[in-house]
Amino acid sequence: MTQLAPGADAVKSTAAPAQRQGPSSWRRALLPVVVVALLVAVPYLTPGYLSFLIVMGIFFFIVLGLDVFLGQAGQVSLGQTLFIALGAYGAGILSLRYSVPTVLAMAVMAVVSAALAYLLGRLFLRLRGYYLSLATLGLAVITVSLANGLGDITGGPSGLVGIPNIGVGSFVAVSDTANYYVVLVVCLLGSLFVSGLLRSQTGRALAAISSDQQAAAMLGINPARYKTAAFMVAAVFASVGGSLYGFYSRFVSPDMVGVLVALNLVVMLALGGSRTIVGPLLGVFLLQILPQAGQSVAAYEPLLAGVVLVIVITYLPQGLWGGVRTLVQGRFRR
Repeated sequence: MTQLAPGADAVKSTAAPAQRQGPSSWRRALLPVVVVALLVAVPYLTPGYLSFLIVMGIFFFIVLGLDVFLGQAGQVSLGQTLFIALGAYGAGILSLRYSVPTVLAMAVMAVVSAALAYLLGRLFLRLRGYYLSLATLGLAVITVSLANGLGDITGGPSGLVGIPNIGVGSFVAVSDTANYYVVLVVCLLGSLFVSGLLRSQTGRALAAISSDQQAAAMLGINPARYKTAAFMVAAVFASVGGSLYGFYSRFVSPDMVGVLVALNLVVMLALGGSRTIVGPLLGVFLLQILPQAGQSVAAYEPLLAGVVLVIVITYLPQGLWGGVRTLVQGRFRR
């Protein structure tokens, strides 16, 4: 009987799994390419929905940043409209009244938002639970009050009109197609950042803080530093999203930074599910699609969103995407 050479069994045992894993690895590598190709082709496949997709993409980017603070760090913020207002009004005023290039104005306000988030984080993030939620809700109330009251700066209830479109050099995003691609690039970069953060040591530290802050501190993790950093990330995402909205619509009003908008951001994340990329996208889509169903449905948007949120939190604590994923995984196991 022919005997195998020494080590042949090991080579044989390691070669087979590599062959079995080959198709799966190819599918994982091919899926992002297919998704990006479809997203690039969207303006040619559904040209009538570009305006809706642009606004949806902007809110997805904002909720994606909130996911870092709320979903990963486990801290609730109802004051993201403060940073949206800084990005929208700040970049709009810089580019409209002082002729600052739009991209530079957006970057400046992102840095300002990060600095303010650091200061507020040092002050507010000592609070926990309902106290933190109420404190950040106060930021949302102050924001809409300032947007209405500072008429000489913000335009008051009439809003800031005539903001230029975003542009780099000779390129100016005037059409919906151009704005769609600008928002798409920003959303892809944001998704890559958040996805990498989830898998990084920082993401694991935030998850530990979310589970048990005292236990995380005993392991050598500094909760205050990590929570402040997550709050700054959420602020930058909100500021950039606000700037993009202002440059696209060329108009910013207090309605955009109202308290209802601040609550809707949290609802979007809770509906879709946190700690994923698809969850925020699903939540934003569901809440943004309601006004498209007609005036009769749009009038009951807060009621419908509240009912769906109660059902999801009660029966699907991981959100809709988390529930779907758990169901599919359970079927595959069976």
